[in-house]
Amino acid sequence: MAEQRRWRPFRLRIPGRPRRLPCRLASCSALAALSLGTIACLFYLQPPSGWLRRGVVHVAPDGFDGFIGHSRRFPLRTIQRAVQLAEPGETILIWPGIYREEVHWRRGGRPGKPVVLRSALPGQAVISGGALPAVMDGWRWRPRGPHLWSTPVGWRVDGLRWRGLMAYRGDSTTHLRQICARPGAWPAFVSSARELWLCLPGGQRPASEALEVRRPMPARTRSGGHQVASLWIEAPYVEVRDLRFDFAVMAAIQLWNTHHVRLEGNLFDGADVAVNDNPALQPPRAIVVTRNFSRCYPLYEWARWGWLSWRELYRYSNCSLTWLRGSDVEVSGNIVLQAGDAIKISPRAGANLARNNLIVETTDDGFEFDGAARHLRVEHNLVFNAFVALAPSPVSPGPLLIRDNTVVQFPFAPERGQGVLLKLMGGPIRHVALHENVYLGYKIGYGDLDSPLSDVRIEANGLAILTDRNDGLAQADQIHWRANRYLRLSMSAWNEARARPALLASLGARPRQLGPIGPAWLDLHRDPAAAPLRPYLQSPWLVRP
Repeated sequence: MAEQRRWRPFRLRIPGRPRRLPCRLASCSALAALSLGTIACLFYLQPPSGWLRRGVVHVAPDGFDGFIGHSRRFPLRTIQRAVQLAEPGETILIWPGIYREEVHWRRGGRPGKPVVLRSALPGQAVISGGALPAVMDGWRWRPRGPHLWSTPVGWRVDGLRWRGLMAYRGDSTTHLRQICARPGAWPAFVSSARELWLCLPGGQRPASEALEVRRPMPARTRSGGHQVASLWIEAPYVEVRDLRFDFAVMAAIQLWNTHHVRLEGNLFDGADVAVNDNPALQPPRAIVVTRNFSRCYPLYEWARWGWLSWRELYRYSNCSLTWLRGSDVEVSGNIVLQAGDAIKISPRAGANLARNNLIVETTDDGFEFDGAARHLRVEHNLVFNAFVALAPSPVSPGPLLIRDNTVVQFPFAPERGQGVLLKLMGGPIRHVALHENVYLGYKIGYGDLDSPLSDVRIEANGLAILTDRNDGLAQADQIHWRANRYLRLSMSAWNEARARPALLASLGARPRQLGPIGPAWLDLHRDPAAAPLRPYLQSPWLVRP
């Protein structure tokens, strides 16, 4: 019989103490368990640790949520953990990388001591709504007709990109077949909970490395019914700076029952709504949205070349920078490129302002005021190529003052119905005033007798149009007109005035200087995200500081 091996004690050497301590295996296991238990206790009980961090919480893709994030060498792994730990006055530094999270922020700052969430290197930290690439590796595509493919999936795919470009979301497989066969078609898709159909007009076969899809999400409700967001803010006295929000799941940032929030220098790419405060939730107050960049490319390209109808585009997405209905709201110095409704703002209370924004190419409204719009001033903005520039549709109490804005519509075939200054529809409209604005476009507006006007004033504006003043305005005799200057244009004169604002000097037209716009870190002349914007940056209607 083999000799039994005798147990030998493990000798643990402790520096400075020469004596040897025996440690049986069971004792070591108990010691390890005690240590792990202590770590777990520290992790879940969240003991005060701000004094160790010296005002900065670090987050990085190579981090670990068991740390306290006191340095770049020992960062946290998730933004969610950071917003749970951060104390008033601390800055959460997000190091470069992609963070596929849905963050719920409930712990904020105090007056004079906000909690700041920002990118350590501006623009290089990305909060993404995309699914992990590995989920597509198992998809099995089969042909379904010319340029059409399908594959079984495990959830209803709500968003898809092919080679970095957003694909249009169709209504049904029948609709997908129809639009895929049209001249000039772009990538499109339709999805159920079990099957995804994809149109690739270029004749390619689907490849996982060229595809991106959004993560699973709750089913959509009616327009604006966002149940999830990349960043859900319920904390007061917070700031979000210099981040990229990519392929957001419904809203990029959802505000609820919060106040004193500043959102500055962020880039939103492909968000249904970048900054949202759903009316079914507790409305926020004291919100500043400034110097951000929001885009939904190629939404306007689908319209520019006539591939999709206006109704098909309208059903697709809001693609808005804001949808805000709280109080004491400021939206200033932002750039919105290729949107459905660029800026939706109808505050319920307080003093509110939308100023110095650049809006370029919308398939619906440049500004939409659908609701209270109480004590709201909209001034010194520049709008290029909006289907409708201003939509008080309807404004209930107001007062809404729209003053000293410039709206320029490039020439197009008028039968497309594009290039209108005002939309006066949706119900009774009250206490709206347009003063000292300059408009170059197709016609002043359109309206409906079912939407009566009360105290609507259009005064001292310069209006260069192709049509009669009252064309399309069913309620023209309900508007107070005073001291406006008109110029009736031909199509050739429209085109010439678009390139030479000086031709409209008699109407008060002049190049618009907006001041600093968009994120300070974003190179508008080199960053690929801003490529469709560059022709407008060189427009004689815009003076860059």
